[in-house]
Order: sequence, then C-alpha cells, then structure tokens
Amino acid sequence: MIPLREFAVPKIVSSKCIEFGACRYNGLLIRSSVVENLKKHVEFHPICPEVEIGLGVPRKPVRVSELDGRISLIQPATGLNFTGRMHEFSGSFLNSLDAVDGFILKNRSPSCGIKSIKVYKGFENSRPLTDGVGLFAASVMEKFPQIPIEDEGRLRNLMIRENFLTRIFTLADFREVRESGDFNDLIDFQTRNKLLLLSYNQEYTRKMGNLLSNRGKHSIKDMKDKYGEMLVAALAEPQGVPSNINVLMHAFGYFSNNLKFPEKAFFQDSLQKYREGRLPLLAVINLLKSWMIRFDEEYLLKQTFFEPYPEDLIQVTFIFDRMA
Repeated sequence: MIPLREFAVPKIVSSKCIEFGACRYNGLLIRSSVVENLKKHVEFHPICPEVEIGLGVPRKPVRVSELDGRISLIQPATGLNFTGRMHEFSGSFLNSLDAVDGFILKNRSPSCGIKSIKVYKGFENSRPLTDGVGLFAASVMEKFPQIPIEDEGRLRNLMIRENFLTRIFTLADFREVRESGDFNDLIDFQTRNKLLLLSYNQEYTRKMGNLLSNRGKHSIKDMKDKYGEMLVAALAEPQGVPSNINVLMHAFGYFSNNLKFPEKAFFQDSLQKYREGRLPLLAVINLLKSWMIRFDEEYLLKQTFFEPYPEDLIQVTFIFDRMA
C-alpha cells in the first residue's frame, strides 16, 4: 500500500551485540529481525557497556550480585567488582546523549537486561533471585523513565513491538517539531495525532489541547516543553484494547452509511477478533485505510493512528505471541 505519511527518523540506543557487533561475553552476535528491519528507518547508536568498561571479547561472565546490601556487578572467576566502572560509564554516556527516542537492550544481560535478571548473593553460587535489572539498564530507566525501553526478546511479541514502534516514531516526529517548528507546527502535530493520542490517554489529550488553546500565556519554548512533557506522559502506558476499539468505531462511522451489509459484518467480525487477541490492530487499521482511500476521507488520511510507523516494519510471524 502507498504510504499515507512521511516519517521522522528515530534515534535509538541499542546494545551493540544485537545485529551490530560480535561482542557478547562468548564472542557471539545476537540476531534480531526487528532490529535488522529497523536499520533503514532508524539512526542507531550501538553500545556495549561491558566492553566500554574494559572487559574484552570473549570474557569471563559477569553477574549481578548483592554485596553488603548493595547491588553490584562482579566477575566471579576473577573476584573483580566492576560496579563503580559501570556506574561511571553509564552516567557519562547517558549525559552525553544529545537526543534519544528509545532504547533496545539485550535481554537477560547483567548490564543491559531490563527485567528478570538473576541476582546472586555475593560471589557464592547460591540460588539467585530473578527480579533484578542490569546495572546499565537501571541507569537508563532512572534517567529516561518515560522513554520507550525494550529488549530484543520482548520485541518478538506483537503487542509490545507495535507499542514500541508507535512510540519511537511519534516521539521522533515531535522532536523535529520541538527543534525547528513554530506554533502552527504544534497545532498540526496535535491535529494529526489526535486519534492516536486518544487511543493512549484521553485525559492528557484534553490537557494538550487546552495548552495549545491558551497560546498567549506561554512562550513558544515553554509551550513546547510543557507539551513534550505531556506527550511522553500520555504515551507512557500502552494503548488499551477498549480505547483502540473506540477510535476504530469512531473512524468506522465516517463510512458506515456507504458500506454494504457484508462489509459492515466483516468489519465487526475483525473488530471482535482483535478484541479477543486473534487479530493484530494493524489488520483492522488496514481495513479502515482501504475505505479511507476509497471514500477520500481527508481528515482520517492524515491521522497517524492509521499508520503509526512504516508499513514494512509489520511482522505477522508472531501474531499469536503472548505478552512477555
């Protein structure tokens, strides 16, 4: 299908071992079709925190341990503690970032893992807890609490992947407005993204509209700053199925009087399959897009909800994945 929009280029920090360099502790490169497909749409900044703090390739494994009540990064084979180095690197690197729209980190890594990391007691081989976070990942989450952060394992899940892609391309779009746009560009952004924002958070969508309606009370810089804070907050929680269905039904209302009964029935059946988790959101969106083009619905054609990210990033292989 012909794209309905042009896309800004997201800036993404990724673990270097995922499709960029053979720098895992065992010298391997990790494959990810999601990251590979993103390369033509995204400006990647690949980084390996463990290599950056002086560990070689290959290397003796490091792990997260609790030492004297503190979470630490240690190398059991050598007895070395790399906690200080990792904290120093993480702070320096993250503070140096000019702009970032998201992170893709290595799952289950003691440095980059974002969840379910094994945490041991000291240097002993005791039974670990499994609710830890990698040390570098923890610094990322602390500094960028509302920026999209995922690992390559979770991105195999359809719903997680759709949400991540939608957020990074929306934030990249706003970043361009923030850097060089004027008030009219802010209005245009709000207009194009209205249905998308409603599918995420109706309260923040209303607040963002109210902010723009009080133009005289803020400088353009203050307005961009306030709007940006609301935007990341609005996108912080994933889209809910009920709110998506409300938006889909709203759009369906533009054509319902012009459709035949079998077309209406097919749409309702598709909507029910999406509600039950048997059909991805973008399958229903594509059905509506065909009618948008057929009936030349200009307002809907401009809505980013119907093409939140480039269509060639859609992967249907994992339609039946469950939430990680």
